[in-house]
Amino acid sequence: MECIYTVNQKRIKVNSLNDPINIFYFGDVHRDTESCDVESWKDFLKEAKNTENSYFFYMGDGNDFASTKEKKIISDSGLHDTTRVAFDKLAMRELDQFYEEISFMKGRLLGCIEGNHSWVFKDGKKSDEIIAERMESPFLGWLCAYILMIDGPHSKSISVPMALCHGRAGGKRSGSSINQVEDMRITTFGNMIIYVMAHDHKLVAQPEISLVPVYSQPSWKMKQSEYWLCRSGTFKKGYEPDTSGYEIGRLLRPSKLGALRLQVSMERKHTQKYDVTMPKIKAII
Repeated sequence: MECIYTVNQKRIKVNSLNDPINIFYFGDVHRDTESCDVESWKDFLKEAKNTENSYFFYMGDGNDFASTKEKKIISDSGLHDTTRVAFDKLAMRELDQFYEEISFMKGRLLGCIEGNHSWVFKDGKKSDEIIAERMESPFLGWLCAYILMIDGPHSKSISVPMALCHGRAGGKRSGSSINQVEDMRITTFGNMIIYVMAHDHKLVAQPEISLVPVYSQPSWKMKQSEYWLCRSGTFKKGYEPDTSGYEIGRLLRPSKLGALRLQVSMERKHTQKYDVTMPKIKAII
């Protein structure tokens, strides 16, 4: 898998400081597997469609066919063109179904992250790239630095920098999953507000605090700054009777099904010295 890094930005407008926007981060649906919880997936689609001021990030692995390792095996096996065409038709059929289900998000899908199950067609185009094209949304690669700018009334605005990545496996322990997200913050992106990974099927939204220096006349002070470490969830049941899966083989924890939802609003803070508008974030999982 080619791990592409991108930088992207988007500006949106809200009518009131009191109206939060709802950002859904969804992925690891594995829609074409027997262990996909179709009812939970449809419930999410209904919630997403009926939620006001909603925007979306697709975090990859909408379908399961095929993993990075499986694609390498297929590529190295010297398939006949007719066999490759048959695989492409199967992948396209599954992609068409997934696109139809999320098509209502068009115009509000802020970006598409590439998962490790993104199928590469004979012409070299990846399934996640095709989803992005059809949804008229930017393709964000495997890793993206994304700046969301929100403009409110009276010239008030905030910026919400994010680090988005399909992610790495988190391990069996609860803490090891979120540790992978924090590693991304420590080693690569130190000044984002929201950090989101997918891939390990965990659904987590964990607020943390750091101290940052700010200048407030006549001297420097240390100010608390909030950031969020998140995993975007899954719709694939890990332990479905009479089915197989890597979760079973590795005795991984069952995952809470669903998608990450963050509410972002503008918060005005007043002191004797300043009046500032800042992002306020709330998780709903």
